[in-house]
Amino acid sequence: MILACAGCDSRYDVSGYAVGQAFRCRCGTVTELAASAPQAGMLACPRCAAPVDATHAQCEYCKAALLLKACPRCLSRVFHGHKHCPECGSQIDHAAHGDARADAPCPRCDQPLHARLLGDVVIDECRGCAGVFLDKLAIERVVTDRRQARAEALLGALRRADVRPVQPGQRMYVKCPSCQVVMNRRQFATGARVVVDVCRSHGTFFDAGELPRIIEFVMQGGLEAAERAELQRMRDQARRELQSAQYAAITESRSSTYANEHSGRSGAIVIELLASLLR
Repeated sequence: MILACAGCDSRYDVSGYAVGQAFRCRCGTVTELAASAPQAGMLACPRCAAPVDATHAQCEYCKAALLLKACPRCLSRVFHGHKHCPECGSQIDHAAHGDARADAPCPRCDQPLHARLLGDVVIDECRGCAGVFLDKLAIERVVTDRRQARAEALLGALRRADVRPVQPGQRMYVKCPSCQVVMNRRQFATGARVVVDVCRSHGTFFDAGELPRIIEFVMQGGLEAAERAELQRMRDQARRELQSAQYAAITESRSSTYANEHSGRSGAIVIELLASLLR
């Protein structure tokens, strides 16, 4: 049995401990082991979402027929009819893959990617160049839903390496392993100092060492700092544009005044000349 800390979401194996036993997490939170709910270990009916035992062939509530199958990515138990796996979030209708995904080559070195489940995140990693591809759901969980336990699990499992620019002779722009369309290269965020390859439809590819740096950057509040820096940049740009517009308006006003004054003096000279000729 796995117990999750209510304070930091760290996970602990408490198998064999008695109900009511208290555990102190490293963050200081004390959590008491409660009795398992009657629905523990059950799956959800794909039609009515009622808790159903995995051995049942029919839902007791809506009478829907149930067919147990495995998630093609993480191999968790799931009933036929679910669109996404409740454990890893992958689409169930995708074809199952073995350890090596021959249909998804590494964008950097063309070796097969290997699917790997780390907590509730599925990553596709290359055993040749140590690159990692994360689909859109995995990116959302890592970047948006920031859990300390998930970050620690990823950092502990990923191979550490120095982040290096693309070397001479290597391809600069790489293709998405899912759709084979050339991905866009862009900086992950201001201050991250990491350039990643992004497919808007399927996910992001990280070269060796880039994903651990991004995870640390995100968990240390780097995205918030990047947002503040971008907001300040936009304010400074708006201030410069306003000053430029004000300076242009003042210059135009002075030019117009000078032109009017010069035109008035020229008219007076012409009148005086005509008057002298008529005398």
